Amino acid sequence: MRWFASTGAPPAWGLVRYLTAGLLAGIAAGAALPHMRGSLVAALTSAVVAASASGGPTGIARRVSLVTAALALVVNTVAFATGSHPVWAALAMAAVALLTSVAAAAGQIAALLGFLASFAYFLIATMARVANLYELVPLRWAAVHIAVGCVTGLIVAFIGTASRRRHEAAEVTAARVPVPLAPMWESLRTFDEHARDGVRRAIPLAVLMYFFQREGGRDAFWIFFVVYLMLLTSGKTPKSLAAVRVGSTLFGVLVLAISSLLIPNRVLFSLGLVIILVGIGLSPPYPIVGGALTTMGSILLAGAPTGAIAEWTGRRLLDTLLGCAIGLAATYLLWPRDRETEAEDAVPAPA
Repeated sequence: MRWFASTGAPPAWGLVRYLTAGLLAGIAAGAALPHMRGSLVAALTSAVVAASASGGPTGIARRVSLVTAALALVVNTVAFATGSHPVWAALAMAAVALLTSVAAAAGQIAALLGFLASFAYFLIATMARVANLYELVPLRWAAVHIAVGCVTGLIVAFIGTASRRRHEAAEVTAARVPVPLAPMWESLRTFDEHARDGVRRAIPLAVLMYFFQREGGRDAFWIFFVVYLMLLTSGKTPKSLAAVRVGSTLFGVLVLAISSLLIPNRVLFSLGLVIILVGIGLSPPYPIVGGALTTMGSILLAGAPTGAIAEWTGRRLLDTLLGCAIGLAATYLLWPRDRETEAEDAVPAPA
């Protein structure tokens, strides 16, 4: 049972607080705008921007949130603009994946910013498709909701760091966030391990984005979602981390199937967001349990039709197995001699 033992890391409840505050602020601000359905776009953007300031010295955290807001404004608008055009959506996904990996060549802060931009893009590209926002919200108003989400996320980030800021030394508060572009260009020019990793991630994600945007079905969404989880961070995923991601995803599908036999479906659906947030908080100390809860919540919010849960968990299990197979194949068959990323550096941290 060592897979379920604690890693010793503290729970990420601070991150959960920022995410929750960002979501609520984004929903409230978006609801006051025309095309209220676009508040989902505002809320997701706000959550990512707010979460970017949840860790590390506040001097760095605030600057990371500012850069994240600027990046989110661009990539989320691109995600919405290309969402109803499968070919352009696939090309945009490939570009985001490549640039995210190349950013890691510029250091940990740049890798973190690339990760946040990639995650923001993924949320808008998928959730807007699942919620049919491309047909319901005009692009210009979606862009307005995204901009408002960036602003509300920054407000949450600056308020959240205000109390932490009082307990820091002046030199820590004044810390800079260097994002050198020269190493990124050199990575592309020489096609080093970072650039190769970008291609390793871009190929499967672009292909699956194309089919997801073209078909829009639950199976297409879930296969794409699982592969994205497998390739979530830049660098060649360590086998231990890949095993955790595969195991937690499969475990989450199975636990949801069992839970559906004991808990009324309406209760489960209503708890989808709460389950995701609890999973995020528990992921550092208990990665299998946290990942399973995140999987369960994701299925409930976006990957499942209405109806009896027990009837479609079998399909989600098959989708998960196929997605894991694609993710593993892309990771270990493309440039197999590339070294794996160190386990402790596999997930960027704002510190």
